Amino acid sequence: MIARLRERLRYRRYRRAQIRQSRAKRRKDASFRLVPFVGLIRAHCPELGPAAAVLCIGARNEVELDVFARAGFGNVTAIDLWSDSPRILVGDMHALRFPDRSFDLVFASHAFEHAWDFAAVAAECVRVLRPGGYVFCAVPTGFEVSEHDRYDFKDAAGLLAYFTRWPVTLVDEQRLRPGELSVLLR
Repeated sequence: MIARLRERLRYRRYRRAQIRQSRAKRRKDASFRLVPFVGLIRAHCPELGPAAAVLCIGARNEVELDVFARAGFGNVTAIDLWSDSPRILVGDMHALRFPDRSFDLVFASHAFEHAWDFAAVAAECVRVLRPGGYVFCAVPTGFEVSEHDRYDFKDAAGLLAYFTRWPVTLVDEQRLRPGELSVLLR
């Protein structure tokens, strides 16, 4: 009982720290990073058309939604722990409030490294993914783990280790910039 209470308190502190960071970055325009990522998705996932259901995890602001719209995606849902935009739902990647098999693509740009429990996040991503769907993520690598940046996956194998329970395959792995890994799974 006491151990569970301590864990809940630790998780609340974690959430507050993540929300502070998200609020601090809400005005940041990350389109310089997002446009190439969406280009990779377009190149490797040509069957994802305008009606493809996309979930953006950790969107922070509307930039991700706008980048996807300009790339022709018309069915994009975005979540973050905190939002001042009506276009971004408040939600937690550890407990997604969507039915099973809701999305064709789960997209997470610089979000997975912030997870409290990435095994739970991986399970949620797979749960909401339709059969044959994709998970795209971009994560920093080679940093010192901290209260805010909790997971350094180091490489694609480090990330894939969390998905071994499911028949997931690596579609693409790239390092577009030093210290940044992008991975597309199916």
